Amino acid sequence: MAISNIFLFSFRNHQYKEIDFCKGLNVIWGENGSGKTSILEAIHTLSLGKSFRTHKQKNLIRNGDECFVVKGTFLTKKKTSLIATELQKNGNQRIKIDGDFILSRKDLIGKNNVVVLSPEEQNITKGGPSERRKFFDKLFSVISVDYIDLLQTYNRILKQRNAAIGLIKEKKYSLKEVFSWNEQLTKVAIKLWTLRLAFINDFKLNLKSVLNKFDPTILITVSYLDEVPKEEEYLNQLIKVKRADLRLGRTTIGPHRDTIQFNLKNRNIRNVGSQGEHKICLVLLKLAEMCFMRDQVGQYPILLLDDLFAKLDLERSKKLVGFLHDLETESNEPVQTIVTTTDIIDIKNSGLLSTDKEISTYQLEKLCNT
Repeated sequence: MAISNIFLFSFRNHQYKEIDFCKGLNVIWGENGSGKTSILEAIHTLSLGKSFRTHKQKNLIRNGDECFVVKGTFLTKKKTSLIATELQKNGNQRIKIDGDFILSRKDLIGKNNVVVLSPEEQNITKGGPSERRKFFDKLFSVISVDYIDLLQTYNRILKQRNAAIGLIKEKKYSLKEVFSWNEQLTKVAIKLWTLRLAFINDFKLNLKSVLNKFDPTILITVSYLDEVPKEEEYLNQLIKVKRADLRLGRTTIGPHRDTIQFNLKNRNIRNVGSQGEHKICLVLLKLAEMCFMRDQVGQYPILLLDDLFAKLDLERSKKLVGFLHDLETESNEPVQTIVTTTDIIDIKNSGLLSTDKEISTYQLEKLCNT
């Protein structure tokens, strides 16, 4: 899987920018403020319909302009696709695949996969449980239509049950009517838990394989459910927590409250990890994400490495280069890699350029805010 070119109009501080990519290593370098990360954001937007840096998509529109437009050509084993998206100031977004409008972002997800390693992603290890749920929900939605359907259905029923709980205080709903949602929520919750547990177990295998190849002395594990509760067990739990639900005005147990923990040497890294440990843990989780995607869909995703050398020292950067080289050698399949850096010398020292991969470099000049 690869992107061959991208066109940006009024995206972040880029008034107009067009870049061609090779199928191997692409290095985008320049000073801070030159818009390097914006290029990666634009690729991510074409892959998932939104940025990985902000939830406020209107912030991506260049100051003073009415909309942004991004277009890109993606190559898979089977075909070439042209993806285009436009976002207006009023928040309306339109997405085209090969000239045809799609109804929702759901129709785009999974078509052209990317994995992003960026400073913004560090909340996966440092943040609360919701950050890890979002990490896995996004990953599993990309590789499984069934998963995203179950997740959307569960969230819809959960929202309706929570709304009903809120109306009890206004005496517009009875407790019996609230509990009428329990059975619907339970059936979908069990299915969602079952699929999530299966995928997390597969992810654990990929993580173990990555650790063995990258550095066997690093011991990272994932803690999650040992087994999915039975329907009757979850229904009984919903009844037991009814007072807490009514007091808080929301459903307090279910897949939306799952705790997924990353451990380094059997310790919760969120609580005890150093800055360096958090950095290397994130890198290895992202490599496992890339390998998991490849196992599930049959192709490596595009790897976007944002400001890589702010994350890794030179020794581990070289290990990353060696890991990617070994993956390509074993699978006889290229991993398109797009790296941003402020210093091209860092790239040279890491060994990234000392490879038989096709290489393209692109220098950006510092942009002016307008």
